[in-house]
Amino acid sequence: MKLLLKIIKGVVTAFLLVVLVLVIFQKITKNKITIGNVYIFQVVSGSMVPDYKLGDIIVVKKVNPESLEIGDDVTYLGKSSNLNGLTITHRIVQKEDKDGKYHFITKGIANEAQDPEINEDDIYGKVIYNTKVFSFVGRLMTNAAAYYLLFITVGAVFAYDIITSFVLKEDEEDE
Repeated sequence: MKLLLKIIKGVVTAFLLVVLVLVIFQKITKNKITIGNVYIFQVVSGSMVPDYKLGDIIVVKKVNPESLEIGDDVTYLGKSSNLNGLTITHRIVQKEDKDGKYHFITKGIANEAQDPEINEDDIYGKVIYNTKVFSFVGRLMTNAAAYYLLFITVGAVFAYDIITSFVLKEDEEDE
Protein backbone atom coordinates (compact mmCIF):
# COMPACT_ATOMS: atom_id res chain seq x y z
CA MET A 1 0.00 0.00 0.00
CA LYS A 2 2.88 2.37 0.80
CA LEU A 3 4.41 1.69 -2.61
CA LEU A 4 1.11 2.47 -4.36
CA LEU A 5 0.80 5.78 -2.48
CA LYS A 6 4.39 6.69 -3.43
CA ILE A 7 3.66 5.92 -7.09
CA ILE A 8 0.46 7.98 -7.05
CA LYS A 9 2.26 10.85 -5.30
CA GLY A 10 5.07 10.68 -7.86
CA VAL A 11 2.69 10.72 -10.81
CA VAL A 12 0.69 13.64 -9.38
CA THR A 13 3.89 15.56 -8.61
CA ALA A 14 5.25 14.95 -12.13
CA PHE A 15 1.94 16.04 -13.68
CA LEU A 16 1.83 19.23 -11.60
CA LEU A 17 5.42 20.04 -12.53
CA VAL A 18 4.68 19.56 -16.24
CA VAL A 19 1.66 21.87 -16.00
CA LEU A 20 3.70 24.42 -14.02
CA VAL A 21 6.50 24.35 -16.63
CA LEU A 22 3.93 24.73 -19.42
CA VAL A 23 2.27 27.70 -17.73
CA ILE A 24 5.62 29.41 -17.02
CA PHE A 25 6.81 28.70 -20.58
CA GLN A 26 3.66 30.26 -22.04
CA LYS A 27 3.95 33.30 -19.75
CA ILE A 28 7.58 33.86 -20.79
CA THR A 29 6.82 33.45 -24.52
CA LYS A 30 3.53 35.42 -24.24
CA ASN A 31 1.69 32.46 -25.80
CA LYS A 32 3.66 32.73 -29.05
CA ILE A 33 4.93 29.14 -28.78
CA THR A 34 2.95 26.04 -27.86
CA ILE A 35 3.99 22.68 -26.52
CA GLY A 36 2.18 20.00 -28.49
CA ASN A 37 -0.13 22.68 -29.98
CA VAL A 38 -1.67 23.21 -26.54
CA TYR A 39 -2.14 26.43 -24.60
CA ILE A 40 -3.33 26.94 -21.04
CA PHE A 41 -5.27 30.09 -20.19
CA GLN A 42 -7.00 31.44 -17.11
CA VAL A 43 -10.47 32.96 -17.51
CA VAL A 44 -10.35 36.58 -16.32
CA SER A 45 -13.92 37.75 -16.94
CA GLY A 46 -17.48 36.56 -16.54
CA SER A 47 -18.35 36.79 -20.24
CA MET A 48 -18.71 33.01 -20.60
CA VAL A 49 -20.61 32.24 -17.38
CA PRO A 50 -21.98 29.64 -16.66
CA ASP A 51 -19.68 27.54 -18.90
CA TYR A 52 -16.46 29.16 -17.66
CA LYS A 53 -16.23 31.03 -14.38
CA LEU A 54 -13.74 33.68 -13.32
CA GLY A 55 -10.45 31.94 -12.49
CA ASP A 56 -11.17 28.74 -14.46
CA ILE A 57 -8.20 27.18 -16.20
CA ILE A 58 -8.95 26.13 -19.77
CA VAL A 59 -6.92 24.03 -22.20
CA VAL A 60 -6.90 25.31 -25.77
CA LYS A 61 -5.63 23.29 -28.73
CA LYS A 62 -4.47 24.80 -32.00
CA VAL A 63 -6.72 23.43 -34.75
CA ASN A 64 -7.25 23.84 -38.47
CA PRO A 65 -9.57 26.88 -38.87
CA GLU A 66 -11.63 24.91 -41.38
CA SER A 67 -12.64 22.49 -38.60
CA LEU A 68 -14.07 25.28 -36.41
CA GLU A 69 -17.86 25.41 -36.33
CA ILE A 70 -20.58 27.67 -35.00
CA GLY A 71 -20.96 26.83 -31.30
CA ASP A 72 -17.25 26.11 -30.74
CA ASP A 73 -15.49 28.08 -28.02
CA VAL A 74 -12.25 29.64 -29.24
CA THR A 75 -9.51 31.72 -27.67
CA TYR A 76 -8.15 34.54 -29.77
CA LEU A 77 -6.07 37.70 -29.61
CA GLY A 78 -8.27 40.78 -29.86
CA LYS A 79 -7.11 43.38 -32.36
CA SER A 80 -10.04 45.80 -32.53
CA SER A 81 -11.11 48.74 -30.39
CA ASN A 82 -11.38 47.99 -26.69
CA LEU A 83 -10.33 44.32 -27.21
CA ASN A 84 -6.95 45.24 -28.71
CA GLY A 85 -4.18 43.14 -27.15
CA LEU A 86 -6.55 41.11 -24.94
CA THR A 87 -6.79 37.33 -24.97
CA ILE A 88 -10.46 36.44 -25.28
CA THR A 89 -12.39 33.17 -25.09
CA HIS A 90 -15.83 33.39 -26.71
CA ARG A 91 -18.23 31.23 -28.70
CA ILE A 92 -18.35 31.28 -32.51
CA VAL A 93 -21.73 32.59 -33.70
CA GLN A 94 -20.85 33.11 -37.37
CA LYS A 95 -18.27 31.68 -39.78
CA GLU A 96 -17.53 32.86 -43.30
CA ASP A 97 -14.88 32.10 -45.93
CA LYS A 98 -13.64 35.37 -47.49
CA ASP A 99 -10.76 35.57 -49.94
CA GLY A 100 -9.37 32.18 -48.86
CA LYS A 101 -9.43 32.98 -45.13
CA TYR A 102 -11.98 32.10 -42.53
CA HIS A 103 -13.58 35.00 -40.68
CA PHE A 104 -15.53 34.60 -37.46
CA ILE A 105 -17.91 36.52 -35.27
CA THR A 106 -17.79 35.48 -31.63
CA LYS A 107 -19.77 36.39 -28.57
CA GLY A 108 -19.47 35.82 -24.86
CA ILE A 109 -22.52 33.79 -23.83
CA ALA A 110 -23.19 36.19 -20.94
CA ASN A 111 -22.69 39.26 -23.18
CA GLU A 112 -25.40 41.17 -25.04
CA ALA A 113 -23.21 42.28 -27.95
CA GLN A 114 -21.13 40.30 -30.43
CA ASP A 115 -17.39 40.86 -30.78
CA PRO A 116 -15.81 42.54 -33.80
CA GLU A 117 -14.98 40.18 -36.67
CA ILE A 118 -11.75 38.20 -36.38
CA ASN A 119 -9.95 36.02 -38.88
CA GLU A 120 -8.24 32.66 -38.58
CA ASP A 121 -4.85 34.27 -37.94
CA ASP A 122 -6.13 35.80 -34.67
CA ILE A 123 -7.21 32.46 -33.17
CA TYR A 124 -5.00 30.58 -30.71
CA GLY A 125 -7.27 27.55 -30.85
CA LYS A 126 -10.39 25.75 -29.70
CA VAL A 127 -11.20 25.14 -26.04
CA ILE A 128 -10.91 21.40 -25.48
CA TYR A 129 -11.04 21.16 -21.71
CA ASN A 130 -12.04 23.12 -18.62
CA THR A 131 -9.97 21.73 -15.77
CA LYS A 132 -11.97 21.44 -12.56
CA VAL A 133 -9.06 20.85 -10.14
CA PHE A 134 -6.80 23.50 -11.63
CA SER A 135 -9.79 25.86 -11.94
CA PHE A 136 -10.25 25.66 -8.18
CA VAL A 137 -6.57 26.47 -7.74
CA GLY A 138 -6.89 29.25 -10.35
CA ARG A 139 -9.75 30.85 -8.44
CA LEU A 140 -7.69 30.64 -5.25
CA MET A 141 -4.80 32.33 -7.02
CA THR A 142 -6.91 35.43 -7.77
CA ASN A 143 -6.68 36.12 -4.00
CA ALA A 144 -3.14 37.36 -3.25
CA ALA A 145 -2.97 35.83 0.24
CA ALA A 146 -4.19 32.44 -1.02
CA TYR A 147 -1.75 32.68 -3.96
CA TYR A 148 1.29 33.06 -1.70
CA LEU A 149 0.02 30.54 0.84
CA LEU A 150 -0.50 27.96 -1.92
CA PHE A 151 2.96 28.46 -3.42
CA ILE A 152 4.66 28.44 -0.02
CA THR A 153 2.83 25.22 0.89
CA VAL A 154 3.59 23.51 -2.42
CA GLY A 155 7.20 24.71 -2.25
CA ALA A 156 7.61 23.42 1.31
CA VAL A 157 6.11 20.02 0.43
CA PHE A 158 8.30 19.77 -2.67
CA ALA A 159 11.43 20.76 -0.70
CA TYR A 160 10.55 18.23 2.02
CA ASP A 161 10.13 15.49 -0.61
CA ILE A 162 13.49 16.29 -2.17
CA ILE A 163 15.25 16.36 1.21
CA THR A 164 13.69 13.10 2.41
CA SER A 165 14.14 11.35 -0.94
CA PHE A 166 17.71 12.31 -1.69
CA VAL A 167 19.55 13.88 1.22
CA LEU A 168 18.24 11.68 4.05
CA LYS A 169 18.37 8.57 1.87
CA GLU A 170 22.07 9.21 1.17
CA ASP A 171 22.71 9.56 4.92
CA GLU A 172 21.00 6.20 5.55
CA GLU A 173 23.07 4.53 2.83
CA ASP A 174 26.29 5.88 4.36
CA GLU A 175 25.58 4.17 7.70
